[in-house]
Amino acid sequence: VHPYRLMFAHGGMYLLAYVPEYDDVRTFAIDRIASVSLEKQTFTPKQQVADDVFANSLGVNTGPAAPVEIGFDARVAPYVRARVWHASQQLREEPEGRMTLTMQVCHDWALRSWILSWGPFARVVAPEKLADEVRADLEASAERYREHGAARRLHSARA
Repeated sequence: VHPYRLMFAHGGMYLLAYVPEYDDVRTFAIDRIASVSLEKQTFTPKQQVADDVFANSLGVNTGPAAPVEIGFDARVAPYVRARVWHASQQLREEPEGRMTLTMQVCHDWALRSWILSWGPFARVVAPEKLADEVRADLEASAERYREHGAARRLHSARA
């Protein structure tokens, strides 16, 4: 790889490096790198890397920013209001204490994970594709709990 920049983000160090095999700049978590070797080769950077390369993500990912709208239940609205989750966020108060958060962020795993962390108290309003992805994640999670519950009941019945 051709190392471009080391960055500290979300409690860890990350290496942004150009990978000739993929013809792309990739992000590597330093604590997950098993070994390195130094070569005498030099390189000329193929791409410029922005100062705030993770600006469009809620995590340590890169990608184009796109709109997202998430509705929050009144029970968690105070917690959502209390923080700045992303520089682009806008809050809209809704009836009965509910609220809607809009942001311009990349639709990556960090975003989906953050939405899922709110459990039944958040719902993707738009875009529909992201709502479908989150719904599929929730259905897969629910299925794992159903399978585990069925296995536990079977084990208890045998005991």
